[in-house]
Amino acid sequence: MDSMKHRRLQEMDRSDFEIVKGEPDIRGWDVKNSTGQKIGEVEELIVDAQQKKVRYMVVDLDDNELKLDHRKVLLPIGLAQLDRKDDDVILPNVQAEHFRSLPDYDKNNLSPEVERRICTTLGRTPDMSSTANVNEHHPDFYKHDYYNDDNLYKHRLHEAQTVQKDSEYDRGLRLWEKRSDGGILPENSRNRDNYNESEIEENARMEMVRNRRSAYEQRRGGGFGRDNYRRSDNSVEGRIRDEGLRDA
Repeated sequence: MDSMKHRRLQEMDRSDFEIVKGEPDIRGWDVKNSTGQKIGEVEELIVDAQQKKVRYMVVDLDDNELKLDHRKVLLPIGLAQLDRKDDDVILPNVQAEHFRSLPDYDKNNLSPEVERRICTTLGRTPDMSSTANVNEHHPDFYKHDYYNDDNLYKHRLHEAQTVQKDSEYDRGLRLWEKRSDGGILPENSRNRDNYNESEIEENARMEMVRNRRSAYEQRRGGGFGRDNYRRSDNSVEGRIRDEGLRDA
């Protein structure tokens, strides 16, 4: 049986990877366009298990302000940018018509053909994404700005640089692998905390999604006060100071 954890592209919740401590986890955050209209929410991140890179984010279009049908779509991570101040994800170059044309997200169908269709829909020319074999990628497929996760931090680099000059923090979204030195998780560690597909049912995963969303909403309008909370606890400087950076 094909298990999510053995695929090249995996949902982070079902994988052996997590965001490096100290970096923002954008799952649960609102996704907006350049004018501030809500497009949806980041429900999940898709990890390339071979390269240990985030390739896509799953955007749930529920409760959007663009009159889009409620469904889920994949967007390459390089198209996203963190808002300068708020914990929001901005998509400055993705239009409503793009969302209407993107295929529905299907976790069981993350094939190279689907990836190419997504890129073509968003306007990428096929020069570096074409290949004779529909089941394989051109070697340079991911060497494109659509997959440059440095773009995610482009408006917040100054915050990181005031804390630690030339920090690796400004090199994009980094992951750490929750594995033993031998590369295999012990059987007794394969529990819900490790987010393994064999142990987590879909309703449990969705509970985690709801919990992330609830935490996001509390940050945005909680009792601490939105501006004070962000300034003291949720800025890049605060995260680095309070949590520290962990090497991938």
